[in-house]
Amino acid sequence: METASESVELRRRVLRGLRENGRASYSRIAQELGVSRRQVTQIVQSAIARGELRLTVSISPDLLGLERFAYLQLSVSGPIAPVRAALAAMPESTFVADISGHHSIDVEVRVGADPHLRTTVDRVRELPGVDEVRTHLYESIEVNRYSPLRTGRTSFVVDDADRALVSRLQRNGRASFRELGEAAGISPSGARLRFARLTRNGAVKVVGIPVRGALAAPDGVGSADRLETPSLGVGVKIRGGIAAALASVRTLDPEFIATTIGDYDLIITLSADGYEELLDQADRLRTLPEVVRIETWANLRIVKEQYGEGDRISASPRTAPADDRAGTALPPRPTAAPGRRPRDPAPPR
Repeated sequence: METASESVELRRRVLRGLRENGRASYSRIAQELGVSRRQVTQIVQSAIARGELRLTVSISPDLLGLERFAYLQLSVSGPIAPVRAALAAMPESTFVADISGHHSIDVEVRVGADPHLRTTVDRVRELPGVDEVRTHLYESIEVNRYSPLRTGRTSFVVDDADRALVSRLQRNGRASFRELGEAAGISPSGARLRFARLTRNGAVKVVGIPVRGALAAPDGVGSADRLETPSLGVGVKIRGGIAAALASVRTLDPEFIATTIGDYDLIITLSADGYEELLDQADRLRTLPEVVRIETWANLRIVKEQYGEGDRISASPRTAPADDRAGTALPPRPTAAPGRRPRDPAPPR
């Protein structure tokens, strides 16, 4: 008979298998873990129903017209709830969390061309109760487990069928190819080809994001059964070149790495299934030869973590090379006669 601790560990391993690929096969996960597909399905469906997991699609910043990124730490006087609500409601915010330490709350913002960043920071600074805003400008995002990375270019054309497909994925990250095809007005095989092309080019990424504000204790097991994944924000000062430091930090398998301009050289998010593992990661980071010092803050409650899942693709189609083997550009969606479905694009050769 399975013990409570074994049940908790199995759920964690199942949900971990969906973090970077929310469309991973339940059968494959079951085979890897030595359990039945039915067990995997029940665990995932239960986690979604209890608000512990979101299966959604994240969209490339390039396709959303986003160019600049910053991390803000706020000192707040008085009740924090109104500030938290205002930050979470901002369309520019992708991550909002109550944190430990000198600052009360943090927010990551992603914006378009200047002066969008300045006006966004001004709006945050002007919120009632905000005393201080400490701003860290991202120079580059090197790792983000739950979002495609910005490349600064869009080397392929996105048409209406792609937009319809992504919109359907925003509602259900595991929608079938038949459902995706119906939404886009194409066949299931055409939907499969388009989805493969979008993911291959880093345009979208279907992920299973743990809802880390959840404090669930299901099945009467108690606090040990909480599926919240603890995480730690870390500001890092380094010695030597940035490339060597990045290579060393990557060995820790962090959830997020950004090179920054400001008080830190790197901002990192470490996460683990338990606090002992998280503390061990922080110790390993602290002792890396490239690290001069670190400053840490616990993410006490993550209230928003969305990477384009509620946005519409706004980037204009751009001309791609005629023979782009990394992802052949799609032609504009053909116009069909009334009552007829447009033909699917030819598969890439």
